[in-house]
Amino acid sequence: MKRVLKALGKTLSQSILLVCTLAFIGLLGLAVVPSQAAYAGQDRSQAPQEARITDPAESFEDLNPQAAYEDIVKTAQNPAKVEKVYDESLKEYKEEHPQESIVQKAEGLIEKVTGKD
Repeated sequence: MKRVLKALGKTLSQSILLVCTLAFIGLLGLAVVPSQAAYAGQDRSQAPQEARITDPAESFEDLNPQAAYEDIVKTAQNPAKVEKVYDESLKEYKEEHPQESIVQKAEGLIEKVTGKD
């Protein structure tokens, strides 16, 4: 009889432990899920101006694709002009995105170390 009661007590304690563990996991899941979806309810009008999507029709009209196409066709017909346009475009790009070469960086460091600022 003692053995039966001992086994029943052990089974009951394991069942209670299992139910408590499952309840804890369930409560933890309820606590985590709302924090992931908290951003879903935000109003999109609060987005910064840079992040807004522009109307494709407006930006397309501003580009004037027909004139751009005609310029490209005229440029492509004259090989000397192609190279000139490429050089101008490259120069413009480098002005907008300046990057120092390794030699320029080394020269700057040497001037800084020698005190010739």
